[in-house]
Amino acid sequence: MNRPTSAAFIAAIIFGTAAHAVPPTKSSAKPTVRAAAATAAKVPDAQRDWTKVATNTPAGNVILGNPRARVKVIEYLSFTCSHCAAFSVESGPVLKEQFIRSGSVSIEYRPIGRDLPDLGATILARCAGGLGFANAAEEIFARQPEWLSLAMGFMERDAKRFVLDTPLGQIRAATQASGLIDLMLARGLSRERIDACFADKKLLGSILANGDAARKVITGTPAIVINGTMVKELTWAGVEPLLRAGGAR
Repeated sequence: MNRPTSAAFIAAIIFGTAAHAVPPTKSSAKPTVRAAAATAAKVPDAQRDWTKVATNTPAGNVILGNPRARVKVIEYLSFTCSHCAAFSVESGPVLKEQFIRSGSVSIEYRPIGRDLPDLGATILARCAGGLGFANAAEEIFARQPEWLSLAMGFMERDAKRFVLDTPLGQIRAATQASGLIDLMLARGLSRERIDACFADKKLLGSILANGDAARKVITGTPAIVINGTMVKELTWAGVEPLLRAGGAR
């Protein structure tokens, strides 16, 4: 389990963000559930592929799957967390391709932005938006060994050269060095969109606010909430039986 960071760097780049943080263990999808359901209302639930349905929460997080799923999962995650990457890779074939696809499970992703490379990855995933977030997160985790080693090299050797930049400028420099920007460009995210996201103080503010809220209730990542209850399990092998017991299929 990777512990969330409350380092001086994170504190230094907070822009007065906590006011918009969402409650930590309850799904924040209610204001947008009706709209998400209406979008595909003509398709019977049993025939719908719920991996194609994403709902944005008021805090800017993404819920993938059926808004009325019997089992609602919240995952607090960090893109620089090796255990989170393992959970993503190991859970995908069943969690996404079976449980979420069937409509029996939904998942809300809550990235905490615990360090500079994590903030950059989160900005890019949020920049992709909706289904784009879920798909980008999946690839970012799958390729974590490649880009994270580059990001760590930047932090050790080159970060000092950017200390006079704006916080977003520092984050972008680390993200560029990691290769994640090139990865998102290859996925079809436009350079103009990426530029806009790395200039968006409100976007960074919402990410930091969510991370601040998360650090009040979690001790590390990944942290999994199932139907409002934080569970002790952090591996897919431990979480899967709990989901099945709740009605995942």
